Amino acid sequence: MKLNFSKLKILLIGDFMIDHYLFGSSTRVSPEAPIPVVNFEEEKFVPGGAGNVAMNLKSFGTNVSCAGYIGDDSWGEILLNILKENEIDTRFIDIKSNYTTICKQRIYSESIQQSRLDYEFLVSDWVPPKEIDYENFDIIILSDYNKGIFSKDWFNVENIPVILDPKICNPHIFNYSKIITPNLKELSEITNSKISDINSLEKAANQLIDQYQIEHVVITKGDAGISLVSKNKNSKHFDAYKVENPDVTGAGDTVISAIACIYAETGNIENSVKIANAAAAVAVQNKGTHKINIHDIEKLLNTI
Repeated sequence: MKLNFSKLKILLIGDFMIDHYLFGSSTRVSPEAPIPVVNFEEEKFVPGGAGNVAMNLKSFGTNVSCAGYIGDDSWGEILLNILKENEIDTRFIDIKSNYTTICKQRIYSESIQQSRLDYEFLVSDWVPPKEIDYENFDIIILSDYNKGIFSKDWFNVENIPVILDPKICNPHIFNYSKIITPNLKELSEITNSKISDINSLEKAANQLIDQYQIEHVVITKGDAGISLVSKNKNSKHFDAYKVENPDVTGAGDTVISAIACIYAETGNIENSVKIANAAAAVAVQNKGTHKINIHDIEKLLNTI
């Protein structure tokens, strides 16, 4: 199967952050606490949150424009430069003064994550400083990490498909979403229900479909695969591909990116989820936040 999304124009609105990875090795335990002393060897910066979605979309060959905010600081500058170097449109990213860009610092020793330090200073009143013409895009992705991007009720769009990756229930964006992609924990919390089997999963998904007129709910389930529940009460469950020692960091970002691309091109939600399931398998083979290559997905799909 050949995939080509070079003509797709996607608007990505979400919480942008930077992932800072510190790698080293350890030969001793700290005398100050029962933790390893990591000798620094190298570091890398990778766009996180909505930034990881943007990188995935670009690796699929799409034309992606980003809307959100970052700080007027070194982390924000690094993030913006990475996006621009990858030919991602950043004109709708608001650079806020007196604000720290969200950063997740992870320390690895011998390929094992030892700790994570988060820098989070959330904004509660953000709205886009520039007018966005939604009609210029084929599909809109809302990447909500509950970091402030949708704290105010400002999003309003008609006639353009919207796909939402929710962290919590923000009714003002649920109401405009055609597809949502929660994981099991998020689905349980959003619907205030206990999910223990397929029946309870489908009941929770249908609750959202009925309440917000959503057309499709795609539930990511880690090593249990992905489930699709649609407004016609039909459901489809896809087993996960077998991956040794998976790292699920950013896997949800990969899923929503793949679904958005396939659905915008074909309008076929079942095929979209099938390919997204393959994309997730490729993503979790790699350590940390990782953008995947469209050719890797093609290879995996050709083995089906």
